[in-house]
Amino acid sequence: MKPALLPLVLSVALGMTPAAAARADGLGDIVKAVCLSAFENEMSLVGKVPPAGMASYACTCVEQRIRTGSGIEAARSHCRQATAERFPI
Repeated sequence: MKPALLPLVLSVALGMTPAAAARADGLGDIVKAVCLSAFENEMSLVGKVPPAGMASYACTCVEQRIRTGSGIEAARSHCRQATAERFPI
């Protein structure tokens, strides 16, 4: 994806205006915000309360993988497995 399209895509995904997405504190913050929302939603759907630090660990992992060139699905898959190993629930 072209970097110029990122604010538009994120504005749709997060319900933000394109200008608000463009003003965000960087890609890492946006990735973490989307990840945390998805994490909380998934935990709610399965009816589990995650241990302290689990969401932060998972979303930092995703953010770092994306920054190093992984695609979203590859980052998500890798980090889901790594998080499950570190925080078995």
